[in-house]
Parts: sequence; structure tokens; C-alpha cells
Amino acid sequence: MCNEDDGIRFDEDMTFDEAFVARQLNDTNWIVANPTTPANFFHLLRRQIYVPFRKPLIVFTPKYLLRHPLARSSIESFLTGTSFQRVGVDEGKASENPANVKRVVFCSGKIYYDILLERKKRGLEADVALARVEQISPFPYDLLIQECNKYSNADIIWAQEEHKNMGAWTFIQPRFLSNRGIIYAGRKPSASPATGNKFIHQKEQAEMLEDILVKPVN
Repeated sequence: MCNEDDGIRFDEDMTFDEAFVARQLNDTNWIVANPTTPANFFHLLRRQIYVPFRKPLIVFTPKYLLRHPLARSSIESFLTGTSFQRVGVDEGKASENPANVKRVVFCSGKIYYDILLERKKRGLEADVALARVEQISPFPYDLLIQECNKYSNADIIWAQEEHKNMGAWTFIQPRFLSNRGIIYAGRKPSASPATGNKFIHQKEQAEMLEDILVKPVN
């Protein structure tokens, strides 16, 4: 129900500045965010009060991250000079040698931590870059273009735990500006949001992580 036009196209030489970001916030009918760290949640709420106009803010805050050992922030990330990060970029081994990265996975919300742990388990930190979209609307075109350009040899994947006909896929897919295209990795379409069976859910989860990290891209 966001009113942002999915038909926006930008020239390659177009520059994105603070005015562009502010204009996006001012023009949208509401802001949709999915923060994955305490610091980013804090900065999101602070920005909501600080901006000189009022827009509804929709925040996804799953209980899963309430006491998750990896969902934590340092004191420094709350101090002067820090702010809300619309996109959380990979700062690990993949970012050190971007030309060698085979795929860059974009996601949003708590699935980030599931992928992060599975990537470490499989020893793919240098082969798979992982970035999380913390602000879904207005869409962070500028930062996503930067990430796609950084990993110029990588396949671009969108990962979500929701079924394909749910979640953010249908919103982000037409907005992803990349001449390489973006590939969906996740659960198949379904009329129900959950299986209702623990063992089927675990099987789906394992298959989903396999698709995201190692399944060959056609």
C-alpha cells in the first residue's frame, strides 16, 4: 500500500544526495522499516521525531530478535556521528575482495541472522556477500545501486523466508536497478503463510538456505 512509483528509472550518471533522500521521505505516504539491530531501531525512532514533518512509520519487530545473541549493538553505534542505516552492508571477508564474490544476497529482517549463521557454517564468507534492507519504503535506490556495482561479478539474489507471493519480493523486484537482474530465493507461492507442521517447516527452512547460498543460478 506504499504509494512509491515502481516505474522510476535513473540515468547511470545521476547522483544521489541528502536532498534526494529527504525528498523521498517527504513524498511517501508512509515509511516501512525492518531494523535488525538495537542501534538502528533507536536511530529510526529518533529520526521519526527529528524530521520536520509527520509521516506514519510502520516497523516490523519480530520477537525472534528480542534476545538473539547476534542482534546487539556496541555503545559506539549510539553516539554522536551515527545515524539510521537504510541498508546494512557486508563488512566482512566478502567486502575485502568484492571481485571474487560469486553472489550478493539482499534480504530484510530476521532472516539475515539465519543466513549469516548458515554462511559461516558452510565457510562461504568470502564467496557470498550479505546485505540487509533496513528501510523498505521509501526504497533505498542509491545504496542498493552502490552495492550491486561493488560486486560487479556476482549474481544478485533476493532472499526472504515468506512465501514468494508474500513478503517484500513483489515490492522490491520491479525497483531493483541492475542490468544483471535479481533472482528470487525462498519458499514457493502458497495460500497459507505457514505449514502448521514443525518438521515440514524445518525442511523448508533447510531447503531455503540451500537455495540462497549454494543452489546454481540458471
